[in-house]
Amino acid sequence: MPLTGFFIAGTDTGVGKTEVARALLMGMPGAVPLKPVETGCAPDPHDALALLSACGRDLPLDRVCPHRFALPAAPLAAAEAEGREVSMARIFEQAGRAAVEGAPLVVEAAGGLLVPLARERGELVTNIDFARSLRLPVVLVARAGLGTINHTALSIEALARRGIAVAAVVLNRTSRDDDASVAGNAHWIEELTGARVLGPTPFVADAAARPRALLDALTPLLPATRVRAP
Repeated sequence: MPLTGFFIAGTDTGVGKTEVARALLMGMPGAVPLKPVETGCAPDPHDALALLSACGRDLPLDRVCPHRFALPAAPLAAAEAEGREVSMARIFEQAGRAAVEGAPLVVEAAGGLLVPLARERGELVTNIDFARSLRLPVVLVARAGLGTINHTALSIEALARRGIAVAAVVLNRTSRDDDASVAGNAHWIEELTGARVLGPTPFVADAAARPRALLDALTPLLPATRVRAP
């Protein structure tokens, strides 16, 4: 059965993927979160628990986040450091349950698009491979400030080469003070890539309040929860 929803990816670490995913879950009643792998768990998976709270559903943590590792590193590196592995079959099983239920799925990638996620039959599987398999449109989260044009354009180029649809780029403010590039970055990214750009989002110091504040900026995505990549 086809999946609906979004795959939340980032141009870098710390750009606000979890905040954007939480906001979308709040705006999509009945949606199911999936954080396939969380690293840096000491011991709790902070991001996965935040997604679970945002969706308002009583779901087992193992369904939301089937793989959790202590080392703050790429998923495959963190798994191998513990002598363990990431099972793509287990991840796809959890994703498929949302399709059976007819529920939109909000997937938050662990790291950037080309970060190694698992090893299948001796081959590396990256986040972008996983996104292509799910056939969900990508919401690409990027910093609002300096350096984001290059990172964002390269990420969109990588997605386009693999035929993965981009629902939108979200320029997320990660600090209170804007640099001089913030005002023009949306324009340049749109002109370079043709992607729809949302934001810059407001900066909210209170972490608990950020998803609600982001929801207004993400409203254009909410009617498109049943759009799939070709």
